[in-house]
Amino acid sequence: MLPRARGIRRQFVLLALLGAFVASCAGTQPKYPQDALRLSESALEIRSIQTRKFEVSDESVILAASIGVLQDMEFNIDEIERPLGVLTASKVIDADSAEEKVGLFIMDVIIGGGYMQTASDEEKIIVTLVVLPSLERENEYTARFTLQRVVFDQLERIKLMGVIGNPEIYQDMFEKLSKSIFLETSQQ
Repeated sequence: MLPRARGIRRQFVLLALLGAFVASCAGTQPKYPQDALRLSESALEIRSIQTRKFEVSDESVILAASIGVLQDMEFNIDEIERPLGVLTASKVIDADSAEEKVGLFIMDVIIGGGYMQTASDEEKIIVTLVVLPSLERENEYTARFTLQRVVFDQLERIKLMGVIGNPEIYQDMFEKLSKSIFLETSQQ
């Protein structure tokens, strides 16, 4: 056989194998459960706790009222994206408890090993507010607060992180926001 014919034959075999491989990959699709992308009941419950509707002329009223409420609650306003209706704020609070420190101090004295360094030190609370126009009615806007917390230890390592799901906190925030919106709209 000629060297050129061998090269063409080799290329043909490689292309045939590559084609078979691609065809076999295209035919196998992963099997997902039907409701893999469906939110769980607890996620829907948390979302309903985090969301309220307000009748106002535009979303800037809700954003302005929210700024006042969050500042009254000692949050620092980190970012405002008025065209998108998004606001983020945060504050850092003391996260250590006397009981935790006493227990870790005793462990350090008895066992050693630097347990005090693992004590909670600071907690950062992050608030995100998203305001969207309602699809149902004109002059109605949906506001959703999301509260997250990050707890750091003495060495500034993350000790705990998660979404705050306490309904009373959200209820309190929305009550304050409702009052603030009322004041904003009555001044106009």
